[in-house]
Amino acid sequence: MRKSIARAAIIATFAGASLAVAVAPASAGAKPSCVSVNVKSFNNITMTNNCSTSHRLKVVWNNARDSGCFTVAVGASKDVNAYNQPLASYDKVVTC
Repeated sequence: MRKSIARAAIIATFAGASLAVAVAPASAGAKPSCVSVNVKSFNNITMTNNCSTSHRLKVVWNNARDSGCFTVAVGASKDVNAYNQPLASYDKVVTC
């Protein structure tokens, strides 16, 4: 009986580890150097695309959910804030 319980625990542990790996989020890429970020306050930024192509970008916040992905066209800017997340503070912009 003890061996059966031990085997079940081991199987559950490996199954859980496999599941954790399977649902890990895809890593985001670094922000291109031609994209500038103006931090207006700890939870309000503007990103500007000075590149020759459009980019899909998102904001990574500390202590809050990351923003969704935005397509920022050539020469365009996008204001992003986390006013609805009171503990949020700006971390970085990444590609998505």
